[in-house]
Amino acid sequence: MIIKKDYKFTSVVFMAFFIFLMAGWLTLISTFQFPDILRESVMERFTLFQENKDIIVPAYYIMSLTSILQVFMAVSMYHLTKKGKFIDIVSLTAGVLSGVFQILGFFRWVILIPMLSDALNANEISSDIIFFFEKFANTYLGMTVGEHLRSFFTGLWVISLGIILINNSSFDKKLSILGLVSGVAVLAQSFETVSSSFSFLGEITAPLWGLYLVWVLIMSITLFAKKDDSSLTKVHWATWIIGLIIYLANVIPSFM
Repeated sequence: MIIKKDYKFTSVVFMAFFIFLMAGWLTLISTFQFPDILRESVMERFTLFQENKDIIVPAYYIMSLTSILQVFMAVSMYHLTKKGKFIDIVSLTAGVLSGVFQILGFFRWVILIPMLSDALNANEISSDIIFFFEKFANTYLGMTVGEHLRSFFTGLWVISLGIILINNSSFDKKLSILGLVSGVAVLAQSFETVSSSFSFLGEITAPLWGLYLVWVLIMSITLFAKKDDSSLTKVHWATWIIGLIIYLANVIPSFM
């Protein structure tokens, strides 16, 4: 049985995800040239990391917390929307895998990279070996696991959840469609690291992921307003305006 507190709890989880991701993202943009720095040389990335390590590591820890929240989001939405259909399991599995891959990608900056940085400063290992491990971590844990697989399964989760919600009469259809569109956008963006043919997707990361962030925010507000699983909860026009403002505030600076 679903009670009002279930919706409130899920709403808080979504909102915490949004706040933590925005806080970490903005901090890394200003101190680490994120995400462009991940495409730069090992030397440049490592040098910048050492210069701002005291800010970068806490920022990545905050980002890492969103990975755990992603798992709670997936499980909570499964609890709220399950109808005993196969797509319910697809959505749950994709959402949990998204969180797991995010954990592997983000936490390297909290544990592995600081360890390599300290080893370099103490001359424990030659710089060539340290730079090799950093490049391996960035290519495998970062670009392959943290970016490609995370984005792929995040997109799959939002798409499958969008299909579930569009067939659920208690959720606003426009919000469900936004979920479908943002899911397709994130899933498409996941292929940027797979082949140079898709490298252009890196230039539009902010617009694509921006749709997802707005969906998360509006979903949080909608869930907080829900009273039961039978009556329709419409998204207020003011909420759409807030979402648009936040979307533009994230996207416009990326092209300046």
